[in-house]
Amino acid sequence: MATRPKATPRLGLSGEPGTLELERPLAASLTPNRPLAAHFHSPEGMVLLREPANLTGFFAGSLSSLAVDEVLGHVISGIRSGQLIFQYGMVQRTVTFRDGQPIFAVSSVHHERLGAVVVQLGLVTPEQLHQALGKVTPTLRIGAVLTREGYLSEANLYSAMTYLVREVLLNLFEMSEGSFLFLEGRPPEGDSVKLQERTKDLVLQGIKRGEVVARLRKHFPDDTPVVVGAEPPPPGEEALFARAATGTTLGALRSLWEGSLFSFLTWVEERSRDGALVLQQKASTPPLPRRASGTFMVVPPPPVAPLSPEERFNVLLAQIHTAIRLAGANPDLLRGFLESPQPGLEAAYEGVTLGPDGRVDVERIRQNVSGGDEALARAMMLEALDAFVSYALFSARNVLPGEMSERLYRSYRDLQEGLS
Repeated sequence: MATRPKATPRLGLSGEPGTLELERPLAASLTPNRPLAAHFHSPEGMVLLREPANLTGFFAGSLSSLAVDEVLGHVISGIRSGQLIFQYGMVQRTVTFRDGQPIFAVSSVHHERLGAVVVQLGLVTPEQLHQALGKVTPTLRIGAVLTREGYLSEANLYSAMTYLVREVLLNLFEMSEGSFLFLEGRPPEGDSVKLQERTKDLVLQGIKRGEVVARLRKHFPDDTPVVVGAEPPPPGEEALFARAATGTTLGALRSLWEGSLFSFLTWVEERSRDGALVLQQKASTPPLPRRASGTFMVVPPPPVAPLSPEERFNVLLAQIHTAIRLAGANPDLLRGFLESPQPGLEAAYEGVTLGPDGRVDVERIRQNVSGGDEALARAMMLEALDAFVSYALFSARNVLPGEMSERLYRSYRDLQEGLS
């Protein structure tokens, strides 16, 4: 298995300067001008941070121990300034605070990006956004391009940013898993908006939203079959209803939805209530056959051999390949790994090609790494497959909806934990 990036501190005695040995993934982007600072909590814990000069502290943890509202309460009640970052899988949301008030927010989720928001609000057309995106540079962001080209007024840009900050903050309450990190420090003078609502009122709205999401998630699980009902689709929802016309699942519809999980689930509840969508019962276990005497005859199901680790890696590759294709992108982007494998994996992937469904020939990889020691060869094969899956997830995250990327990443994490 590929080792995860790690840092090994080697400290001097009696307060002498220490050194920190980093593996290549962590050390690649470090320069003398951008060092990492190590914070030791105990012999068992250390946090590495790339600290700006005005950073005064940090606060980190897991959402399995502290809920979103508890984390926000720490920042708001303490009238703190800094950046609060939440992450789960490929999803990352960052809210900037000044004196306990949210003033800016960014997100990796597509519908929580400024371009998607200005189209959603009807401030620019999709065609105008497409043209503007072609003029974005590292120093010229999408908001500046839209205003410079005359597609968006400064007032409308500010309005869209205010809406975006509010939505990112409220959508934090959809997160029940993941980690958080608060980096304390004065935010730079620049992007900043003023929300009309009091922050405490927004937190209360978020808590209510989180409760609704938790309730509807139980009522409408992703694997629920759904078909169209007798009522015609409302304007603008034709694509969703076309997907459901031949039968699908709520999870598949969710991948097409441009909006938060809260908005999707409330939409499902509304459409199922008005009869436009019909939610079906999942297939139940057929009744057991009866003997002549009226007692049940137990017929054991045929045994199903569990998938081997290499087969599970291959299944995940096929799922990523299918997800990319369904998102309208070219799944051939995965071939880049096979054409130029990572250093050290060239021999393992010699002569290996990508199948039409995204799978690879694991037997060929096994033969490439075999060298007499069967246990070592199998470990090398699993490490090679793990590297390919990691590359596939990284390459696909820019073309897949956030929820779909999150599910695939969760499957990958479960697979890794099962092998550890």
